[in-house]
Amino acid sequence: MPPGNSSELLISRTWQPLPGTTDTWIFPEIRKIDVISSNSYLVRTPEYLLLIDPGGIPSQAEMLASAITRCRQQVDLPLVVVLTHAHVDHFTGMQSCPVLTDPGHAILAAHTTGADAVEQADPDLTQGDVLGRAFTPMPVGIRLFCGDPAEGDTAARTIRLPQGIEGLLIRDRFIPEPGISIDRESLVFSGTHVEVYHTPGHSPDSICIRIGRTLFIGDLLFASNPGVAGQHGWSQDALINSLESMLAVLRTGSVDIVCSGHGRAIPASAACPMLERVLSDARVLTGIAELTRQRAEDTARFAEDCMEEINELFTILAGRLYYVSHVMGELGETETAAHAGTLIDAGELDGLLESFREFADAHHAQEKQASILLALKAGQVIGKLERSFMKDELRKIIDQSLVTRAERLLTSYSLMLRGFTPPQERESCPLCPVVEAIIIGLTGPSCSDDDILSSTDDTEAFCRMLLARIGTRPLLEDVNVSFERDGDPSVLIDRDLFSDLLTYIIEDLVGTGAARVDLSVTADATRTVLTITGRGMDAAGKKAGPVRGFYIRLCERAGGTLTGEAIPDGRRYTITVGPAG
Repeated sequence: MPPGNSSELLISRTWQPLPGTTDTWIFPEIRKIDVISSNSYLVRTPEYLLLIDPGGIPSQAEMLASAITRCRQQVDLPLVVVLTHAHVDHFTGMQSCPVLTDPGHAILAAHTTGADAVEQADPDLTQGDVLGRAFTPMPVGIRLFCGDPAEGDTAARTIRLPQGIEGLLIRDRFIPEPGISIDRESLVFSGTHVEVYHTPGHSPDSICIRIGRTLFIGDLLFASNPGVAGQHGWSQDALINSLESMLAVLRTGSVDIVCSGHGRAIPASAACPMLERVLSDARVLTGIAELTRQRAEDTARFAEDCMEEINELFTILAGRLYYVSHVMGELGETETAAHAGTLIDAGELDGLLESFREFADAHHAQEKQASILLALKAGQVIGKLERSFMKDELRKIIDQSLVTRAERLLTSYSLMLRGFTPPQERESCPLCPVVEAIIIGLTGPSCSDDDILSSTDDTEAFCRMLLARIGTRPLLEDVNVSFERDGDPSVLIDRDLFSDLLTYIIEDLVGTGAARVDLSVTADATRTVLTITGRGMDAAGKKAGPVRGFYIRLCERAGGTLTGEAIPDGRRYTITVGPAG
């Protein structure tokens, strides 16, 4: 982001005194939050320049190099580039920038595990593989936290910076409060003291840095986020310990400002509750899957599937609400009409879905785009939809099946992005009653005329039933439906997912012009087959294209396989499931 205003704790791209120090200044580059590049913090001390995280894009590194060059015109100071962790968005921008890499004037420092990753161009620990960003190996001149303090590796080490400047690196255990012990290294020169804390969890090499009354915490605030938790090297236990340790440091009162790897600087008083929330989230992330490139690709594919269906479901929901609001307004129920109109903000919904479509189109138009970027964008959109989704209020008005399916889609994607397997509970059950229940639910109104008339003495109940009747339009009301069965075979399925799938398929057939829907169940010793055939379609309906990937994958989660084909007067879907036993 451009230079900030005076109300911010730190003003981007501006030299300012570093709180709690004398003769030490800071020049921050504070970016809008993304996964392309981190913030950077250039610190000027009397003895040397310290650059915390040069970022992941060359233009950022060049901007920092210009600031460094201007400093050296006054005093020629050596540069220490230190990484809060070795993820590519925190350091690869420096590779094309001689000012940051010239061994005669600059030296790179990192935790010893991160140093190995940088020197070996490890695509996993650096997230280079998931983010689709390769880089050239680089030498690391200062390895932090070498050895094992449990074996006595705590003696002071002499470190030499370019231009012959020497200092000490002293390792010890810092105890901010009883029961909390942190592995610490202190970088000591004649007039400057920098404390480095080993804070693994987000990655094994993560560190936090305190200079004066400012604490630089890398990506600790984001370590429990969907699409971040589960990255290679992520550890739930280590993250919990690190969060508890940094909270203890903040409780000592020695820190005024907390600088994150992404986003604005925040007061220590605000950082504490934020870190507490991260800690709370971390504690429930037991058993999440590792975020590999394959999982990122699977999640991105699921994201596009979900967004396509969410677009359709929420469009239907918004349309139903508009109709309810219109009818109630015509009946003089202006307050009820106004309330119905507020349950879904159609303008905001369209904006969110359009932003995803534009992002997805741009993503596919570029070669070698990392799948995780698309998955994270979908997570951002779905998170906003979840927060604004008034499901309990909607269920009072709209067909509950629509609301439940929308809720299940939002939840399933959020769980997958977090690294959990979307829920599925397969059970043995007779198939025909499941199919019959769906047909009945799609054929009749949510409440009968008799129900409405019998509630006229209760104004609230009458209004509730009237709203539900107006807001629910049976899908198969004007469609001929038949259901034939060969016995009543039992199958092993997830009943909820299977019901969702069958509803989606029937909606698809009716929505593309089917005047008749025929369902049939046949079975033998090895399998049960359910066919759903839409007939009476026009040419456009019959040529609706291949089976949606979302339907195929939903069927797999439900316990079966799905195929589709065109027939002379329509289309047919075939669901095959195994026997219950």
